[in-house]
Amino acid sequence: MKNFYNVSFFKNFSKRILKVMSLASLLLSSSYSLNAQVKSYSFAQSTGAFTAITGGTVLGTATANSGVTSLYQVTPYDVTLPFNFNYNGTVYSSIKVSSNGYITFGTSTPGTSNSTPISSGESYTGAVSVFGKSLNTFANLGGLTGDIRTDVVGTAPNREVVIQWTNFRPAYSTSSTSAYAFSFQIRLKETSNIIDMVYNSGAFAIGSTNVSGSVQIGLRGASNSDFNNRLNASTLAFTSSTPGTDNTSTQYTSTTAGSASGMPPAGFTYTWTPPSCFAPTFTTSSSTPNSITVNWLAPTPNPGSYDVYYSTSTTAPTNTTTPTNPNITNTTITINQLAPATTYYVWMRSNCGTGNVSEWTPFPLYISTLCQTPALLTTTGATVCPNTSATLSATAETGAYLNWYDAATAGNLLGTGSTYTTPALTNTTNYWVAASNVGTSKNVGPTTPASLGASSNTNTSWDLLFTVNTPLLLKTVDVFSGTANQSGTIEVLNALGATVSTTPFVTTGAGNATPQTVTLNTYLPAGTYSMRRSGAANLFRNSAGATFPYTTPELVITGTTFASYPAYYFYFYNLSFTTGCGESPRQQVTATVDSAGCLSTSETEAKENITVHPNPFSEVIIINKSELVRTAKVMDTSGKLIKTIVNPQSAIRLQDLSAGLYILVLEMKDGSRQSIKVIKK
Repeated sequence: MKNFYNVSFFKNFSKRILKVMSLASLLLSSSYSLNAQVKSYSFAQSTGAFTAITGGTVLGTATANSGVTSLYQVTPYDVTLPFNFNYNGTVYSSIKVSSNGYITFGTSTPGTSNSTPISSGESYTGAVSVFGKSLNTFANLGGLTGDIRTDVVGTAPNREVVIQWTNFRPAYSTSSTSAYAFSFQIRLKETSNIIDMVYNSGAFAIGSTNVSGSVQIGLRGASNSDFNNRLNASTLAFTSSTPGTDNTSTQYTSTTAGSASGMPPAGFTYTWTPPSCFAPTFTTSSSTPNSITVNWLAPTPNPGSYDVYYSTSTTAPTNTTTPTNPNITNTTITINQLAPATTYYVWMRSNCGTGNVSEWTPFPLYISTLCQTPALLTTTGATVCPNTSATLSATAETGAYLNWYDAATAGNLLGTGSTYTTPALTNTTNYWVAASNVGTSKNVGPTTPASLGASSNTNTSWDLLFTVNTPLLLKTVDVFSGTANQSGTIEVLNALGATVSTTPFVTTGAGNATPQTVTLNTYLPAGTYSMRRSGAANLFRNSAGATFPYTTPELVITGTTFASYPAYYFYFYNLSFTTGCGESPRQQVTATVDSAGCLSTSETEAKENITVHPNPFSEVIIINKSELVRTAKVMDTSGKLIKTIVNPQSAIRLQDLSAGLYILVLEMKDGSRQSIKVIKK
């Protein structure tokens, strides 16, 4: 089938798609927060003695019973550690202490109002939460005053840094007539890097109004997807907690006598012991059409080697999974012979020797190989008499079509199809041909919210879900707003919920029947995706009339995350996309004008196609009529020149090539050219 396209489209498409691919590569090459798993810490609990610290450094003391003067939502304190502490495979020399019952690692300071340190999406690289919730203390009630302090106990190399919250209320309160006070500590141990959380029993300093509620207790890694926490309902004793099932899991406490949950008893201790082998941290990645390269950061202690597992499935490996690439001694790997335009998921673990391996990374690095332009398989020139038209021909991979140009770069599109007939020629003239798989632009989805019936202007963040069946460039979407000059973003996310692209926009406020087109230019391999609105911008959605799926063979809109109301349609209308990757490198095809002797015997012979065998070959390939060939060139499918043989003999030795697909370009002595697809076994 022949397709005809606007010439300017073909001139600019390759540049546009390269920009899109470069953006995708940039996104995939940025830093990742995929660290070792805190879930690999082992947990134990015991009951001993609560040894209070009474000296040390006082970080803050309450001077009143409400607000920041009661140590409520004060700016977290920076504390320098007297020894390096290894948390989750990274060594730290300082911590930040929050009045809300936890510490964090890394340079990012938690927000003063952050009372959910384990489930929070803030960017600190680790958190230890002993009693994480909105807290405060009091001043001079019942003869007690609260504070936060630190001290160092013991002698090297077995010192402990103690962080103590003294006489804190179990929940924020400003009462001066009733105050329950209890104390708790985090202890960071030198050398072993063990973490203890130690609780003291509490009592009323004044009054008797009981307090109950939930609190986050446990560990968090570099993101809230990496957690190791505890859980008990109000019907279960605090001391009988079970492993948390989500990063929002909590422990329930109550000061009421005889309550099922109760408060921690004096000396009750949670102990978190790190593994001896931590997983590495992904840093950057990149890809080609047939390979991916992944880089990572070694944890502390540095393991002897690493195991890599990759798949096109999001199913994570287990302890019994065989690595696809074991015993990698560097902190980088390139995985070859992959399919183009395919998303791969990569997990890693450290191998510390003698069967001691870390957990697999808690979630994978995902990276897509680039889309591969179709291969131009053969080209055939022609020799004609002066003032005669020449018919040039070429072949390409199945599904691709051919574009003919008058220049090696830029130039004019002269025609499409497997042959091109020149104008009448007086001189030998060069032309160029390229294989392309760029499809026509298509649209899918309803065109306006008004076309679906009732609509509403809203800024909720329900997702539109869609499936991509073949690689494509998602070009634009239409949005509708009744309010002008509001900022928002459109996020495209992959099957893991990771952001593929983020596009800002500002609303025009035109109403629910006038589209505002937002350019995305996001390249998407085959897979499942969602599209989400974020920011303050109000956009129209409908509240009736949507009928899913909205279908094209290439892209299918399957529904929304607002599953309770399947007739709702959210925000993104008239999706426009183009399939394909662009064009192959152009190859020259020559129309030779014979001014000496038109159609001589030698020229007639030269017009005959050359054949090669065997194909596929192992080491040697045979060319028939090699005496007609001036130069043989071997190129890969991207157009890169691999080898040049001048005046080749009938047998060409290519044993040094790697297995794969190549293009053998034969430049004839008469100026014509022929390209043949060959496969090295």
